[in-house]
Order: sequence, then structure tokens, then C-alpha cells
Amino acid sequence: MPTEKWAPYWGGVENPSGLYHSLLNTIADSLNYTIIYRGYDSFDEIFQALENNQVDATIGFVRNGERKRNFNFTEPVLSLKKVIWLRDDALREEPFSEWEWVCVEGGLDCEVIQGLGATKITTSEKIGIVSQIIKQGAADAALTTIMEVEQYINDPIHSKGRLILNKNIGTVKIGLMVAKENIQLKAILDKAIQTNQLALKSSRLSNIHLLNESTQWELLQNQQKSKTIRYTISSKAYPLSYYDPKTQRVEGYIHDLLDLLEKKTLFSFEYVPTKGRNVEDMLKDGTVDLLPGHYTHQLDNTSVLTTQAYTSTDYGLIETRDQYSERKLGILDPTNVLCRYIDRIRLYEPLTVYTNTAALLEALNSGDITHALVDQTIIDNYINHYREPYFRTIDKPRYMDFTTPLTMVVRKDSELLHNMLSRTLSITSGTEIDTLKSLHNNLIINYGYDKETINSYVVWIVIASSIMMLGAVILFYTLSKLLKRTQKINQLSQNEVNWLSTLLDNMPSMILITDRHGKVVFTNSAYINTIQQCRCEPNKSKHERCPFIAQALAQQNSAVFQFPNCDCLLANRHFNIRHQIITHPDHGSKHHMTVIDDISEDKQKEEELQISNQRAMKAISARNEFLAVVSHELRTPIAAMLGLMELLQFNLRNQQDIELLKNAIQSAQRLKTQVNEILDFSKIEASQLQIDIRCHNLYSELCPTLRGYETATQLKGLKFVLNWVPSEVIRAEFDALRTNQILGNVLSNALKFTDIGSIEVFIHATTSTLTISVQDSGCGMNEQQINSVFEPFIQADKGISRRYGGTGLGMSITKNLVELMGGTIDVSSMQSQGTLVSCTIPLVMVETPFHEAQVNPSNMSSSHVQGWLAAWQHQPLIEHNEDRHTQENFYPDKLYDLHQIEAAKQGETQSLTIEKPKGKVLVADDDRINQMLLHKQLTLLGVDFHIVESGQEAFDYLVEHKSDISLVLTDCHMPDVDGFQLTKSIKTHYQMFGLLPVIGCTAEDSRVVAEKAHHCGMNDVLYKPYTLEGLRQVLSPYLSETEEPIIVVQDEHLGWLSTHPSHEQLEMASVVLQSFSQEMQFLNDSNSKDDTVIHRIKGSSSLLNMTTLTTLSKQYEKSDDAEQKNIIKQSVISELSTIKNKITLWLNERQ
Repeated sequence: MPTEKWAPYWGGVENPSGLYHSLLNTIADSLNYTIIYRGYDSFDEIFQALENNQVDATIGFVRNGERKRNFNFTEPVLSLKKVIWLRDDALREEPFSEWEWVCVEGGLDCEVIQGLGATKITTSEKIGIVSQIIKQGAADAALTTIMEVEQYINDPIHSKGRLILNKNIGTVKIGLMVAKENIQLKAILDKAIQTNQLALKSSRLSNIHLLNESTQWELLQNQQKSKTIRYTISSKAYPLSYYDPKTQRVEGYIHDLLDLLEKKTLFSFEYVPTKGRNVEDMLKDGTVDLLPGHYTHQLDNTSVLTTQAYTSTDYGLIETRDQYSERKLGILDPTNVLCRYIDRIRLYEPLTVYTNTAALLEALNSGDITHALVDQTIIDNYINHYREPYFRTIDKPRYMDFTTPLTMVVRKDSELLHNMLSRTLSITSGTEIDTLKSLHNNLIINYGYDKETINSYVVWIVIASSIMMLGAVILFYTLSKLLKRTQKINQLSQNEVNWLSTLLDNMPSMILITDRHGKVVFTNSAYINTIQQCRCEPNKSKHERCPFIAQALAQQNSAVFQFPNCDCLLANRHFNIRHQIITHPDHGSKHHMTVIDDISEDKQKEEELQISNQRAMKAISARNEFLAVVSHELRTPIAAMLGLMELLQFNLRNQQDIELLKNAIQSAQRLKTQVNEILDFSKIEASQLQIDIRCHNLYSELCPTLRGYETATQLKGLKFVLNWVPSEVIRAEFDALRTNQILGNVLSNALKFTDIGSIEVFIHATTSTLTISVQDSGCGMNEQQINSVFEPFIQADKGISRRYGGTGLGMSITKNLVELMGGTIDVSSMQSQGTLVSCTIPLVMVETPFHEAQVNPSNMSSSHVQGWLAAWQHQPLIEHNEDRHTQENFYPDKLYDLHQIEAAKQGETQSLTIEKPKGKVLVADDDRINQMLLHKQLTLLGVDFHIVESGQEAFDYLVEHKSDISLVLTDCHMPDVDGFQLTKSIKTHYQMFGLLPVIGCTAEDSRVVAEKAHHCGMNDVLYKPYTLEGLRQVLSPYLSETEEPIIVVQDEHLGWLSTHPSHEQLEMASVVLQSFSQEMQFLNDSNSKDDTVIHRIKGSSSLLNMTTLTTLSKQYEKSDDAEQKNIIKQSVISELSTIKNKITLWLNERQ
């Protein structure tokens, strides 16, 4: 890209921005590429860099014959309408051949200008110089676009330039330009451009690209049915619009602003006088198309469209200099725009409204009023023309502190005109508008003289005449000197000088300006006050200057300087020092300005903030540790209790005992639910809740929960309706515990708040989502209650907690769980009519073999059976028009279980044990109850095992029996050596234990545990309480010999092996070892191209998820410093050596 700025397309290499930067970012983001800009001083240098493959692409150039032969162009990303900027509109009638043209050397514009017949052409190597040549008058015309025209306007008031459309100048299409041989990159970029057309269009529109489309201007003319935009504004709205008796024309900065917009764009405006008519009526009936200076608070937005406010009118309060006993306020409102504000001011004090400036000033002078609220422009204008006005400005009270923003207004049906005006105003700066305003600060208001004033004038005239007659020579000499002095003083605005001086004195920064000899020429009040306070202690000479200023002036620009500890009052304080060279506007002499800011308080606050942050981090760490301990200590006994009762079920035969045990299990489950709810909310608050995605049978997980609530609903005298849409999804990967928790919370609320009627449940599972909707006929909620339904500890009203119970956490936890799983939840309700809660949760369907078997359940609807069997066998579903409200609810788990039993009878067998388990499981747990539970569970699963009581015993046992152990199952929380430390020791000694899998077991299902497990290298985590089936599912992939397991490797250098079965891992390791060994040889060879080698290494390491090696490769490619690149290269070689050694050790263990 060009090194310098190319407004508005390119902000320069030092500040990448603009339209081209936005378009390139859109393309790069879609390809996951990183953009690195390199700057060049001319187009020829860019073309040469592209040919030599120093850069991959460039943008901003149009395809022509020569470039087409040397380079490839992508699909266009934007098109630009070219126009002519003519410096002086008086040259319009002269032929193109007589104009002095300027263009960028090597650009397409030079060819187009020659095609127009131009002969006087000046070329420039740099883009930014073209506009400077035009503004300096060295050239008359250049090709440009509407987006660039602002840089050609030097003075918005006196500029005579104009945009010109020419039918021989068309639209150019801009794409990316790449090297001729880089066909693959062109194809990639073309595809990205085609794929991201909407995003690219958005980027163009956000950069006022619309103004550059000729079709938009043609469409605007067709809609307006005229080439001009008619506008109107009152001629009594100084300084916006007023009649100037000198020029006998309607003047004002609004008219100047529209003239400026004509210069910048293709707009053409026509003024229509009001002639006493209402301007809003003129817009409404179509007499005009635009109100360019309308106040926003006067508008009825239902019938008009408004642009953004582009300026505003400020108001000042003045007070008579004469003595007065009673305050009397007058307000100047010639166009009735302040009615709303006048009504507000009347609440605080009486007032009189004036519509004429002269009448108000005369009333102020005569004493009819003592204060006046007037347009600030009129006040400034009067002060500039009268050195000692008879009034003074004072601060306004708060009820008068307002401004009236100005906007442009069009009819509701003029959307395109509104859009074009808004975009045009966005390229018009506030500085330009202020410049236009300043042109109209010369209106002198005369309102007449009273008798007393005239008498005083007569007396002074007589005295002056006598003095002139007595001393004509002396007076002439004095007047000559006074005239010269007055002429010089009048060159400066005394008001601006005073204002600037006051501004600098009120700044808290110390400001010191010196000449080139170091002599002080200006200081502000802050500097003087500081130096007056900064004196050494009495034991030093009173004439001895404090060294503070000398040391401050010696600091580098933008330096933070701490004045050393000494006897000075400024000792140990921090200061920010800034230096700047400024030039005198008259004689061009150089001065040095130093700005000194005392930042001691900021430094102290920064230190206090760091201390506060450290305390907060300690508090968060303590809270996390507390949650981990409490979660573990509460859930561990509950998990043991549930596990033992589950095992006890297998030994009971007496029906009464079975029923008692069932009730005990239900009570324990309720206790677990209460504990989980409180801990879950705490973990949500601490961002520690962990989602456990596993493969589950969807029916066996959800149906028991639904049945439980169906029974509870019927006991309450309500109807429970289940509508489960048949689908092919049987097993899926999702968090069954949290999904059941969501379903239970929603059903619990529906049951709690419904006294009569029904509860309807709708469930639909697809291959990627699970939708659960619950509709009840309960009390419902109003809008305010719906808005607070997800807030914690909030009930719909105070009586709900007493009447229904509950903590108010259920729906808050539900929403957080749904969002944590990447789903959505929606609540709609009407008071007294019920509530509908819908949740959508992501899941991943797992293909489940389905074997045909004859199933004839007598207690199930035949239509239900047919529908579900058809779904499981991937056959088209048959719709049955049965009223679900009259049927018994159908639960698919019953049908699926019957099918599995029937399939087993016809030749398939099912078993709780793990099929052909291999090796032995080493169990480490310090709790005796957990040991007994695991002893019975592993026995039922048919697994050989050995149990130890600590992490250290487990490691010692592994060292002695490493060949016998196939898997380690360890509790995460044990004294001395816990499960995480044990896992880390095993993974660290992989030369001894190889890739031995380790599974952690814990009652704390938090994010902290998941992170610890990942960092130490655990292959999986089993969360308590778990079922026997859950334990079997976790152990089977590591112990079963029916399928070849994929061993998970946590090491960054060997982790990629986990994506391949063991019989492929040897081959893959050999290939990677050979490839990286060869790359090391290339890097050590001084004749090889390091950039190419490291680029290959980056691609390979990214595919293998080797984070460290990938990061080093990217750092090498981004660096331009040869010394730094060499350092990074040595780091890459070192990392390759580490990977090579680890792969070699891994292969030696298996060969």
C-alpha cells in the first residue's frame, strides 16, 4: 500500500484505516487470514514489489492493458464514478486542452485525461501532492471522486471550484491485484469476495460510498422530477438567514452551507422566498423539497424525515450596567422557536418576549428590562463592534441552560433525498460550518439614541472642536500615531485574544513558552502559582531558584517525571512533561512550548487500584476454594448414599422393603436437588458451572422425570398432556443432568402455579437440537413480572413465597443453564390465562443401530407405535389425526425397552458387564464408603481391580505393577497427594507408564475442576453421584477389546496422536519425526530459504495443534528485524528438537 495517506480510501501504513482497510479486513476475516501492510512511496515501487513476491496483493488499481499483461485481478469489490474537479468555475467554457491537468504518475487517470484531449499534464509521484497542486493554483483540474473532493477545497467560503460530470468518463471497478503466477491466491480471493458480498456492501455503505454512485443521483432526479432541490427559510432568522440592505439580497450561513454542498457533490439547490407563508406548510404541499435550517424540537416526526443535527444555536444572558432594584427579563425570539423553553422559564420568573432585536436592546438601555436572553452570535457581534457596551454577559441559571440543534427536514416520501443529505452532511466538518458562521458576524444593530445621549454628544463635540482648534498640529501628530497603532491592533480580534488568555489561565496544566534563546515569553496562572509555592527551605538562599523547571525542561517529550526528594514543596510528586515547537503567526519565529501536568493523584490511585485488584483476586480465589470444598463435602456423602442404595436394590425381594428403599432413594434425590440448586447458583455467580457432555439415551433420561410430574399433576387434579414428536434420535451427546434440571424446574413452576386446567408438554428432538415447551393454564404473569422472571430471588409478588414456597432461583438457574449449553429460552404469558416456556438446547445425535423386531404392546396406541418405529427405521412418518387430549400419554422409552427385549429374544443379548475387559483398574480413594461402593460396582461390571487409599500408594503400586494396570480411577480430593498430583506424576513419567489413561472422580462439577483436569492430563472426569450405567460408559472405551480404543494424549507435542487409532499412531509418528528432522536440517543449512521452511512448519504445526511451534512461526513471519528473526529461528529449532526427542522416546517404547 502507499506509505502516505490516500483519503478517504487509505489512512497510511502508520494508521491503517479507510474504505480499503475495511474491505480487506472483511475478506481476511472470512479466510481467517492476518493482514500485514508494507508501505511504498510510488505506484511503480508497489508494482515491482508485487512482481518480486515481496507482497501478496495490493488494492486500489484499475485493470488496463499493461497491468492486465503483468498481473491478475480479482473480482471487483467496489466501483467508483469518476468526476472532474475544476479549480475555478470560470474556466468551464474553455476546452480541456487549455486546462492545466495533474494526475498521479503510473495511474489510470493520466490515460483517461489524455483521452479527453488534454495536452497540459503535470504528474506527481505521490497521491497527496495532487490536491496541493490544485489548491496552490499550479493546476486547474484533476480526476477524482465525490468521496475525495473535500481535500481540494481550501476555503469553504471563497472557493470557486466545482464538480463536473462528463459522459466520456465512466465508472472504474476496483479489485485486488496479485502476481501473474499467483493463480491460487486469486481463486481464493475471488471465492471470498463472492461469498461475502453482503459484508463488503455494508463496508462500502458505511464509508459514504453511496454518494459516489451516479445511479443514485439519476434516481434522485427522477424522484424529485427536477434537477434542482427547492428550499426555503425565513429571512428574519439572523444569522441563519436575513436580508442584507447593503447587497439587497437574502444572506446567511444556511445559504452558504448549501452552496458548499453544491461544490462537494452533484446537488443543485434553488431558494424559494417564504412571502409570509408557513415554511412547514410549503414543505407539506410540495412548494419546496427541503427545510435546511429547522430546529429539532419544532418537528412532527410522523410526517417528515430529519437528518442528524449538524450545528446548534447557543444563547447567552446579558445584564444592564445600570443600577436596578428589580430584575426584569426579556427574551429575543423572532421566529417563535423558543416557545417550549419560554414556558419553562416562566415557571421561575416573569418575562417579556421580543421579536425584534433593536426593540429588545432599546428596552434594555431604557430600563424596561434589566436582563435579556439573546442569541450568542448577536452578543459576540455587538461586543466586537463596541468596545464598552452598556451591558455585560453573566452566567445563565440552570433553567436557561439549553441549545437548539439545527437539522435538515424533508417530506416522509423523500427517503432517498434524506439519505443523500445525511451522507453529505457527514463529510462536512464542524470547522467548515463555524467558518461559514464567522462570515456573518458583522451585522451592526442600531436602535436610536435618547435625548440625554444626544446632549452628551453635543457637549463632547464642542469640547473636541475647541481642542482641535487650539492644538491642530499636536492633535494631527497624535492622531497619526494613533491611526497606525489602531490599524495594527484591528488586525487581531481583541475578543479572541482575551478569550485565549482566559482559557490558558483556567487550564490546570502549567504552560511555559520560551523563545529560541530560552527566554520566557509567556506563562499561565497555573505555572506562576506553582513557582511561587515552589521555594526552597529557609536554610537556603532566598534567591536560589528551585531546580524543578530546569529538570522538567530537560525531560523527553511525553515523559513521566518524578521530582526527586529534596527540600522543595514539589518533592516526590509525579509530572507528565510534553514539549512542542510552535511558530509565531506574524514573523515566523520558532518558540518552545512546555506543558506540565501534575499526575501525582493519578499515580496514587493507580497504586491503590493495583492493591485493590490484588485483594479482589485473593477474594475470588478464596471463594473458588470454598465452593470446591463445600461442593465436595456435601455431595460426597449423598453420592455414596445413593450408590449404596442402588446396589441394595439388586438384593431385595420383599415388596415392602423395595417400596421403603424406593422412598428413601426419592428423599435422597430431593436432598441432592436442593443442594445442587444452591451450589449451582453459587457457581453460576462465580462462573464455575461445568457442562458435562456425554452420550445418553434421550428416552431413558427424560421419561422418568416426565412420569414423576405426570403423577404429581394428576394428584393435584390437573390434566397432564405429553406430545413427543417421533424422531430418529435415540442416543445423543448432551448434558443429561442439566437437561433434566431444566425440564424439572420448568415443570415444577407450571405445577406450582396451576390450580385448575392442564399442563401440556411438547418435545421435539432433531439431529442437532432438543426443543422442550411447557404450557400451563395457571395464574399467568403481567408484563412487569415477565421482565423479572429470570432475576434471582425474585417472586412475582410477595405472597408467592408464602403460598407456594421456593427460593426464587429456579428460573434464574434454568436460563443460565440453557445459555451455558448454547441454547435459548423464551417465556410468554397472559395474566389469568397461563404461561408458555420454550427451551431449545443443542445436542449431537449419535447413530444407533436399530434391528427390526416384532413389537405388539397391548397398552399402547397403534398409531404411536407405528410412528415411532417408522422414525427409528428412518421411514417417512404417517400423520394421524387423533386428539392427543383424549389419549393416554405415550412415553417412547417403554416402546424402546420392549423392542430391545424382543430383539434380545431374537438373537441379541444385553449385559451389564463390560465385554471382555482387559487388564486391571487401579482405584485410589481415601474414603472407606467410596471404596466399598466401587468394590461392588466394579465387581458387577466384571472388571479386575485393586484399591489403595492414597495418591502416593497408587504411584508406588504402579511402579511395581505397571504392566498389569490398564487404567487408573482416582478420587480428585485426597490428603497429601491428591488425584491431580497423581495424574501429573503419571503423565510426567510417560517413559515408564506410556499413555496410561487416568480418570478422575469428584463431587465438584465446576469449571475449576475441569481446568485442573485438563492441565494435569486427565483423560476423563466422572462426576458424583453417578449411576452404575454411567460408570460403565466411562470405563468401556478404555477397557473393552471389542473396539480399538483411541488413547487420549494430553501432551502438546504428542496430543495429535489422540486423533488416530493405535494401529495408525506408529505410522503417523514416524512420518512426523522424519518430516521435522528434515526441516531442522534445512534451518541449520545457511543456503536454504528460512522464510519458506518456517512457513511450511507453521502449516504442519497448525494441523497437529502444536501451539508453541505455531506461535513461534507466526512471530517469525510478522517480524521485520533480521536480528529478532534469527533469535526466533533458534527457538523454532529448539522446539523442533524437543518434539523430535519425545516422538523418538514414544516410538522406542512401542518397537
